[in-house]
Formats: sequence, C-alpha cells, structure tokens
Amino acid sequence: MAGGDPAPVVRRRIGLGAHVWWDAVTSGAFFSPAALWISILITVTVLAPFQHIDEGAGVAHVVSVGFLGWAALAVLLVPVALAERRLRRASHRGILVLTAVAVAAGIRPFVNEAIYVGLYDGVPDFDGIGARVGSNVFVWLAGLSIIAMTVRSIELTRGSRRRLTEAIAALTAGRRRLARFESENRAELAPLVSRLRRRRDEMLAGTIDFAAVRAYSEEVRTASHRLEERAGLDLRAVEGGTGEHVIEPPSRSALTMLRPAPYLLTGFVFLVGAAPYAYESNGPWAALAAILAGAPVTLAADAVIRWLARGKAPARRGRILVGVWLAAGVAMTVVAWVILGPADPTRFVPLISLPLVALALAACTDAIARAADSAHRLEAVLSLVARTLTAKTASARRPLRNAAHVLHGRVQGRCVLLAAAADEWELTPDDIETFRRETDAAFDSILAFIAETDSAALEGTLQGAHEDLFELVATWRTVLGVSSEISPEAVDALQDPALSRRVATVVNEGFVNAIKHSEAKEVWLSIDVVDGALLVRTWSRGVLDRRPAVGPELRGIDVLGVGSRIYQRDDVVVLEVPVPLSPGLAVASAPVRRPWWTTRASRVG
Repeated sequence: MAGGDPAPVVRRRIGLGAHVWWDAVTSGAFFSPAALWISILITVTVLAPFQHIDEGAGVAHVVSVGFLGWAALAVLLVPVALAERRLRRASHRGILVLTAVAVAAGIRPFVNEAIYVGLYDGVPDFDGIGARVGSNVFVWLAGLSIIAMTVRSIELTRGSRRRLTEAIAALTAGRRRLARFESENRAELAPLVSRLRRRRDEMLAGTIDFAAVRAYSEEVRTASHRLEERAGLDLRAVEGGTGEHVIEPPSRSALTMLRPAPYLLTGFVFLVGAAPYAYESNGPWAALAAILAGAPVTLAADAVIRWLARGKAPARRGRILVGVWLAAGVAMTVVAWVILGPADPTRFVPLISLPLVALALAACTDAIARAADSAHRLEAVLSLVARTLTAKTASARRPLRNAAHVLHGRVQGRCVLLAAAADEWELTPDDIETFRRETDAAFDSILAFIAETDSAALEGTLQGAHEDLFELVATWRTVLGVSSEISPEAVDALQDPALSRRVATVVNEGFVNAIKHSEAKEVWLSIDVVDGALLVRTWSRGVLDRRPAVGPELRGIDVLGVGSRIYQRDDVVVLEVPVPLSPGLAVASAPVRRPWWTTRASRVG
C-alpha cells in the first residue's frame, strides 16, 4: 500500500534471498558443470595474476598461470564435490561446501605464485596478499553461490514443471475417458428407456397376471442395478483416446534469460570484491574513493535499466541490460585508471568484472523469478483441471443415478402395485391406463433429466466442482495413490454441502502440493473434528520448497483460511488446514494433534 512501511517488504526480500542461497548451498549439487565452466572464465579474466605483467610476463603467461592454478584447485575440490552428494544432512553439506570454497579461494594466490615461479623461474610477488586473499574468498563464495542459485532455480522449475505437467496429462487423459463415458451413457439411456416402454406395452397387450408383471419388474430391477453399477464405475477402466498432446516450453534466447537484479545488489557485490584490492594498492583513501565513485555508477545503471526496459519485451530488456552494464564497466574502468594509476595492469579488470557480475546476478534473478512463476502457473492450471474434471464427472454420473433411482423407486413400485392388483382381482382398463400413464411419466422424467443436464453443461452452469469430496479424490486417483483416514464425526459433518466444498478445496490444494514437492506417487489424507473445526491434513514424501512468497501475486496457503500451514516433518511435506464447522467461526491456530505420520491403510474411492 502506498505510503506503508517498506521494512516488512525488505525483510521478506532478504529472507527470500537467504532461503534461496542456503537451499542452493545445501542442495548437494553446488559444484555443477556450470560452476566448472564459469569458474574457468573468471580465473583467466577477472582473477588472473595480472601483477606479474609488470615483471615482463605477457598476457598469455598470466592467463596460463591462472588456468593451471584453477586446474590444481579443481582437482583438490573433486573429493568435496563427491562428498557433498553423499552427505545426508543439509547443514553438513552447507558447512563442507562453504569451508572448502573459502579454503581453496584463500590459498589460490599462493598456488598461482608457486606455479609462476615453477614455470617461468620468476620472483614471487606477495605485495597486497591480504587484499588478494580477501578478494578471492569473497569473489569465489559470491560467484559460485550465484551460479548455484541459478542452476538450482532452473532445476526446481524443470522438476516442478515436469511433475505438474505429468499430472495434468493424466487428468487430461481422464477427460478423454470421461468424454467416452458420457458418449456411452447417452448411447445407452435413451435406448434403455425405449426398450422398457416396448416391453411394458408387450406385457400390457398380453395376459396380465402376477407372473407377467413380476417378470417385467425383474427386467426393470436388472436395468436399475446395471445403471447403479455404471454410475459407480472407476473411469480408469474406461478406454480413452490414444492421442497425446505434450506442450513443450518455448525456446528462449540468452537475452530473454536476464532480469534486473534488486537495486544496489550488483554494486554491493562488485564493490565488496574490489574495495580490498584498492585499499591494499593505494591505501584507505583509494578504497573510499572506489566506493564513493562506484556506488553512484552502479545505482545509476540500476535506475537507467529499469527506466529504459519498462514495458519492453524480454529480449529487448536483455539487450538494454547488457548495454547499460557494459557502459557502467567502461565508467568503472575510468575510475580504476584514476585511483590505481595508468601503470597498474588491473585497471582494465572492471571492464570485464562489472558486466560479468551484473549478468550473473541478472540470470540468477530471472531463474528465481521464473521458477516461482512457472510453478504457480502450473499449480493453478492443475487445480483448475482437477476441479473441472471433478464437476464434469459428477455431472456425467448424475443421469445414471437419477435413472436408476426412478426405475427402482417409481417404475418398479408401480409394478409391485399392479402385480398385487392382478393377484387379487381382474384388472380394469382404468388400472391398466393408470399404470401406463404413471410409468410413461417416470420414463419421460428420465429423458427430461438427461436433457436438463446436457443443457446445463452447454451453458456452463455445472454444480460446484467440489460438491462430492469422494468424487474429487477419485479424480486424483488417476494421478496419485490416495490413502485416507476420515473420522465418523468428520463424515457426519461433511454431509453439509457448503462445508464439503470448503474441505474439498483444501484437499485439492493439498494434492497439488503433493505433486509439486514430491517425486512420490502416493499421498495421505486425514480429516478429523477438533475444537469446532475439521482439521484437514494432506501429506506426501518430499522436500518443502522453503522460498517464502514475496508478494500477493504469488499463490499462498493463507487463502485457505486462518491457521493454515505447510511444513516439513522428517521426509514428508504436510499441508494442515482447520476448516471451521461454522462459516463465521475463525480458527486462531492449528490444534495440536496426536502423531499422524504413520502409514494409513484405508483408501478412498
């Protein structure tokens, strides 16, 4: 809200950054192929031992020393990369990775000096070694972390997209089976009614006695039972279409994968890495001058990019971002020339390092944003598909159940009365006409109900998607194995249609979360009455994505009601929502319950 306190937003953004960073550091894949190749680029450009150019070494010698130093340290880090994939505890992986990178970065200047002396019989240069060590530690920790966050976000996006797309494909196949089911229903109901009319007329045209009426009643009862069985048919047994429609994500150019990083972040990362070297080279005034000159340049670049890129297509935005940061790199090169002097070979480093830092952060920012955006979009689509399929399935079953009810209750009931009358006395024409009129009305009501249902479907006025909680669970069983434990008190409470719809909304969201967070194919559902509310829990084995929502545009569980929470418990992700039994009753917090994480044996459907 305009004029509001920005502190909560800042705290949320900082929290988001911390969560994303720690998740990447502890992912078990910190040392990735992307980190390998980009670290080579950094080694032979930004962090090459340029101090030896003054001693007569050419650029090729400096670059070769930087590359050999990288190779030596990369070999030392191979056991660490293997170990991080084997450690079970995330905190242990994080400590191992950060310690190894810090140590390798700290000894890198000494390794480079040793290689230079060994190859070219030169004199080691340890001037400003503290600044070089500090710059190396910061650059490698920050640089590899940025790469890891980018790779991790891309992997999360692909994983969520794949699982959700598979689920959507399964539900789409369910829609094809439903279409076949509806087509078969229409092909069966009208002929069935016609056949029962014809058999009735044949009976009434012959000798009407107890045996004849009873035989016809048996036909009606058989038809009614067959319709009941079909109404309860598991749609997975229905043959669907064979065509598969797989939606591939559109290909993206490198420029579309860039998004402006948060204000001041690029400048902060760049200056923290550059200030120690300026300090060691020309004293504290040089470090202060670098900060005072660099901060406005990088802040201006942030502002100009946002101003020029506002409303532009992603590719155009990427070109603007690259161009502005290259210009900022030129400006910082001029600053370095003034501070370090024309003889210092490192004065050209900002020309490469600042755009490199900016582009790395821009790619990381885009990957994180797209990871969240694609997951939320697919969640919304998956939820909508499940709800729509549930509504249409309930609608498709309704004419069958209505027909079975009419045949069993009205037609068969008329048969019982007619058989009893035929057994007691000789039937009059009025008796026969009354039977014909009442059974015709029953048959006509079946056909009218079919027409009304078809009309409602065409007008898009289907009943609420979650009218039947068990229908929703049956829909999801085409995607997941669903086990449930619903207490008798909860079953009684769920007879209220409005409450059932609210609970089904929660269950639907829980199943979507199971697809999002888990590779597993099974989910558990628990519903119980606790302190004036239905406590609904869904859980599945998986890992919770700990990134908090930053803005209201992101889907969150708060929309499910007060007291909703999602959390990790051992190896399972749990969604827990208290649904008040009374619509006006607010639940302050989720009640504490007995242990729930034991495997349930019962199944719904």
